[in-house]
Amino acid sequence: MADERGQGLGGLAFALAWVRDPRRVGAIAPASRALAQAIAREVARVGPELLLEIGAGTGAITQALADLGPPPDRFFVVERDPGLVRHLHHRFPRAEVLHACATGLEALPLPPAASLMLVSSLPLMSMPREEARRCVQSMLTLMERTPNARLLQYTYAARHVRPFDQLPPGWRWRRVTTVWANLPPATVWSLEPAAHPTQGIH
Repeated sequence: MADERGQGLGGLAFALAWVRDPRRVGAIAPASRALAQAIAREVARVGPELLLEIGAGTGAITQALADLGPPPDRFFVVERDPGLVRHLHHRFPRAEVLHACATGLEALPLPPAASLMLVSSLPLMSMPREEARRCVQSMLTLMERTPNARLLQYTYAARHVRPFDQLPPGWRWRRVTTVWANLPPATVWSLEPAAHPTQGIH
């Protein structure tokens, strides 16, 4: 019942955020449970010591990540919309919810960790180009200074279209899965060190 209430409030929070800034929200509905579970499965497979969700929105994916049971001091959630931040604080009291912009991730008060997983719901392909560039640069800066870092990013583009190009040397994209049950269908990509042996489309 509590989760259903959280989802209902999340729908309202999503609608209000979309009215305030539709290009920044970048979707017609919150991420589906199928997409959230696909992302959570990949996080569980990798098992990072530190988990950072970027652009959490209403918490559709946050819920699936929280269900994995990360320690509260190792689970950080970033959102810049103040209304959504209040919603996330209320819904996820055991997560470190930060009111911040994805262009300044390197300034976040994150603890040191042996491995890091970024989970991004940023609508990089629909937000203004310069803002998207700054968000990407901020994510890459944080990843390059943190050992064993990876980024999960999903898109609504065609399955062969990567979230962004012009990667620094030593990194590559791997297509994790396409979630056809999502509206619209979404493809989950993993940005990871090129030297790491793995399966998938590069």
